[in-house]
Amino acid sequence: MTGLVRRAQAYIRLHGVTYTLQRCGEKAAERVFGFYNRAWRQLAATPAELEAQRAQPIDAGLISVVVPVYNTDPVMLREMIDSLLAQTYGHWEAILFDDCSARADTCAVLKEAAARDARIRVHRGETNQGISGSSNSAVELAWGEWIALMDHDDLLTPDALYVVARTILDKQPDLIYSDEDKVTEDGRRHTDPHFKPDFCPDNLRSGNYVCHLMVMRKSLLLRAGGFRTAFNGSQDHDLTLRCVEHTDKVVHIPKVLYHWRTVNSSVSHQNLMKCVEAACAAVQEHMERIGWPGVAETENGNIRLKYDIKGKPSVGVYIFGEDQAAMESCRTAMQDDAWTDKVIHTVFIGPEGRYAAMNRAAEGAKEDVLLMMEASVTPLSAGLITEMLMYAQRDDVGAVTPKLIDRKRRVTHAGFAVGMQGGALCRQPGAPVHIGGWHLMLQKSHNVAAVSAACLMIRRDHFVPFDEGFRGGLGAADWSLVLAKKGMRHVLTPYALGCCENKAWLLLGKKRDEGDAKRFAAHWKDVADPCFSGMFAPDSGNYRLRSNYDYLHEQVR
Repeated sequence: MTGLVRRAQAYIRLHGVTYTLQRCGEKAAERVFGFYNRAWRQLAATPAELEAQRAQPIDAGLISVVVPVYNTDPVMLREMIDSLLAQTYGHWEAILFDDCSARADTCAVLKEAAARDARIRVHRGETNQGISGSSNSAVELAWGEWIALMDHDDLLTPDALYVVARTILDKQPDLIYSDEDKVTEDGRRHTDPHFKPDFCPDNLRSGNYVCHLMVMRKSLLLRAGGFRTAFNGSQDHDLTLRCVEHTDKVVHIPKVLYHWRTVNSSVSHQNLMKCVEAACAAVQEHMERIGWPGVAETENGNIRLKYDIKGKPSVGVYIFGEDQAAMESCRTAMQDDAWTDKVIHTVFIGPEGRYAAMNRAAEGAKEDVLLMMEASVTPLSAGLITEMLMYAQRDDVGAVTPKLIDRKRRVTHAGFAVGMQGGALCRQPGAPVHIGGWHLMLQKSHNVAAVSAACLMIRRDHFVPFDEGFRGGLGAADWSLVLAKKGMRHVLTPYALGCCENKAWLLLGKKRDEGDAKRFAAHWKDVADPCFSGMFAPDSGNYRLRSNYDYLHEQVR
């Protein structure tokens, strides 16, 4: 109970009393009504799908499921093993590596498992090595080309390895990860789905969103150096960071294939801050290795990155507006920004429109980096330029956007989700500025598919012209997708903060300029957002679950 009280106190410190009460109400409603638990019945593979997979076997090579075991509850261990034996993909092995368990009932279940199926291989270490050491020992014993990582008390869906194998055959990846959810300790209720984006490197540096189920080539794992004991608690995060330094063939399976058991005795529950500190160390080393060094430190329980700024790039601040007084007010505010090597320009928007004005400004710009903002934006953080510049300086980054809020301190822009109703929608609109939101995304720097023209930063050599045929906010979403086609990623950093309430540029409402909507649809037919899961309702950027997932099974029917 004491631990629960401490966690509650920490949550209140991070999110405030009002939001904490709101979340408690949502959690209570989930427990009583089981909204996601019912949705899971639609998401899960149907008996017909499972039977079809068994009737039409495929072979993508041997998949070795690596499971370090230590004093596992025998009921949970047996259920984990049952989930392996239920797989519709047959070409697998499981290496259950016992890290010197002292519980006789754990050892008994392991012995029983080895006798149940020859594909289950049980090994016992000579000394207790911890999670990283035992995982490395299990990998050494694996015969497969592919390594799947699994915890000793979690569960795979029956189609997990089949879907992985199908992905291997279809896409030839080096590393695969799937969506996941949590399952209660008694295994009866599914909660907290994590519908993930496709591979987003800035998300990964801010936290291990990849997590479960993760499958990789054994050769990649060994090339990356395996697990490192110094990062126990965040050893998977550290390994994933090192793996993606060696390959860009990372594939996300947008399907829940893994159930993470909510057990309060797990390391991540008991030593959360220790895990975050280990993750910070792993990320900081990663930043150094990829050539963009800096500092990764804990802030409010999250990872905050501070890249070193290379050289002394000049920044051109371009303030766009139709009212001289508003532009001068914004200029005065920007003069207080801590970045000294900046030149501030005010640009009148003429009859040619906002995007034409931005294009002309970029054409005549001399500075290394351009910060473009409308006059109605009020900077709320003194280091706004520095914070955005840390990301904009990178070779792989297109636009960087701050978190924008209104006068009531509610989110008005946190990046756009594209492919939504109306073409694009603001992500997490209306959320209080201090909360973390969906998987704490509002407190972490992360990738977004598109940004608003209300306030963005981009390197001058990365700039591409806006389509001047657009008149409203969809023009910036269109521009962002053009940059993405050139291989650029866009970043939202919540540590740069501004105030803006101009709905025309922020796509807060449902209405769109009719001409803009047609133009966007013509440019981006059937566009999917790599940073925002298609599992969410298309009429909301608030990560609301769909009401129906039957479309996932239409092919079987």
